[in-house]
Amino acid sequence: MSVSPYSNVALTRSAAHFLTGKIASALLTLTILLWLVRLLSVEEYGAYVTLVAGMELTLALTSLGLPWVAARYLPEFRLYASGKILAHFVWQVIVRLGLFLIAGLLLLFALVPWFLASLDLAQHTDVAKLYLLVLLMEGLGRNIRDYILGPLLQQGPAQISLATRNLTMLLLLGMVVLQGTVHLDHVVLVELAASMLGTILAFRALVRYLQVHRDLPGKDGWQPQKWRDMWRIARHMYFNHLVTLAYSPQAFIFLIQRYVGLEATALFGFLRSLYTQISNYLPATLLFSLIRPKLIASYVGEGGVGELTRNANLAGKLSLFVLMPVLIFVWVVDGELLSLLSGGKFTGAGYYLGGLLLALIPFSQRQILETVAVANDMSHICSWAGLLGALALPLAYGLVESGLGLWGPIIAMIVGQMIFNATLIAAMAHTNTYRPDTIGFLKLAAAALAGFMMTQQVATPTHGWSGLLIAAVIGCSLYLLASYFLKPFQVEERARLNRLLKRRVFVW
Repeated sequence: MSVSPYSNVALTRSAAHFLTGKIASALLTLTILLWLVRLLSVEEYGAYVTLVAGMELTLALTSLGLPWVAARYLPEFRLYASGKILAHFVWQVIVRLGLFLIAGLLLLFALVPWFLASLDLAQHTDVAKLYLLVLLMEGLGRNIRDYILGPLLQQGPAQISLATRNLTMLLLLGMVVLQGTVHLDHVVLVELAASMLGTILAFRALVRYLQVHRDLPGKDGWQPQKWRDMWRIARHMYFNHLVTLAYSPQAFIFLIQRYVGLEATALFGFLRSLYTQISNYLPATLLFSLIRPKLIASYVGEGGVGELTRNANLAGKLSLFVLMPVLIFVWVVDGELLSLLSGGKFTGAGYYLGGLLLALIPFSQRQILETVAVANDMSHICSWAGLLGALALPLAYGLVESGLGLWGPIIAMIVGQMIFNATLIAAMAHTNTYRPDTIGFLKLAAAALAGFMMTQQVATPTHGWSGLLIAAVIGCSLYLLASYFLKPFQVEERARLNRLLKRRVFVW
């Protein structure tokens, strides 16, 4: 009897590759981020932030929901399809993603001058056109790494590609620094070369994987879904993602640049980079990148809604369990952390970062809720939830116009995510057996509040890196103490986590 490609052994091996690669990539990305904010002027860094936000928006707009098609059906194809049918489906997804991306780039190439002129960035038109090549290379690389290799549990080659891309960018940036002053065009050329190398490595890994599995026999009697059925999921999830972009950090960067100014854009872009780094390494994001294929495979196979619900609640609480001490730390150290991270370029804005990280509370649950909805063939609910969440956009505009500055987009982000989650939970509560562990989530919030209040009562030093380290240790320790008494995880959940870690770590 053959071993399932989504067995616990395969999942553990993929998780080890994933975590190793993510740690390396996180360190490299953070180094690049902190270096760029020091090397570029505020004006050029603000322009670079705008270009990166434009890339994120373009990749989202040109995906047309295909990432969710791959996430939902690739595990099923890997379990039941022959090697030839699997490879055919993989290339169908990649070709569609590539053609949509190229079409979007051609349109964007024509609109770049007008778009930059409306943002008072016309002087960077040539650099922005060059950045379209970065968008192409990075888009192809992400499509293969995240949407193909990820659902196939090929995290080893995916993370090697990403880490090599970031390491190459860091090394090339160092070479440019040795030559003299660094400007925006230098950074774009460096990123282009690094993205191209990362994409080539990811493409080679995918080709090798398909060659190894070309002789898969397939399961008798299994028939693949027709594309017209797959497009239904893609349509709902794309619409959901499209309207969600209206209250995303990427969209708010353009709002801030237009109505608040370039310096505020640079600050919010730096805050967004820190926000993104933290969100990328929450357990809920690990679910999205790693555990989600296992959940889909178990649901398609023999798991059912009950097991999916238990796993979703555990992943959601684990994400909040990791996030809460980070929130405590950021709110306690105020602006000192941001000043040190930016090399003194941004000071007195610590509460902006704390407020922005509050949006991670609902965001850490959103991905889990979307996965549950798609697995239960309820992707249409995500469309309605995204549409209601878009009410955050006029809220952001009104708050900015009222003089709240960066607090306008931050508050709108929190409200939009909360509306989305509440809509999904309410809808699924009436149509299936999914129920969030409300008591467990409230206990986590109470433990965080207790940890924050106790930390504030302690004479915690917050000056310099040593002071921040002490504050982090104190805040985390008091939070863990509060969690120990409140017990947010159920007995069964603690046992499952301890079995996974092969140690009695979770006693909360």
